[in-house]
Amino acid sequence: MFKFRMTIFNLNKGLSVVLNYIYGLCWYKIDYILSRLGISNYFFINELNNYYKDLLFYYLEIFIMNHAHIERFITLNIKKLIDLSTYKGIRHLACLPVHGQRTRTNANTQRSKRRKAEELKKLNEKIKRYKK
Repeated sequence: MFKFRMTIFNLNKGLSVVLNYIYGLCWYKIDYILSRLGISNYFFINELNNYYKDLLFYYLEIFIMNHAHIERFITLNIKKLIDLSTYKGIRHLACLPVHGQRTRTNANTQRSKRRKAEELKKLNEKIKRYKK
């Protein structure tokens, strides 16, 4: 059994299938890594020798962002949406659902955070400031 960061690799599955379980890797990155190593997609991890395992883990370290980088990336994208005063950015500011969900009957947890009238006025001032 092999472990890379928090992902435990299953030895009974193909290499490309196992690598798909790692967050941040998709099929084109996996194909690129395996083509650089000269390994077929249909190999199993237990068929690789130590040299190829070390190379594989080296390339995985290069291509995968750690948790702190992912969180920073997401918060910077949200901040950019707010600065551009897009619809999604305004929804983020108002603590409402962003991806087009229905709010009349659903989203009770987000609607329960409803603010008082004074806080809503402050929020409207914030939104006006970002729209300028």
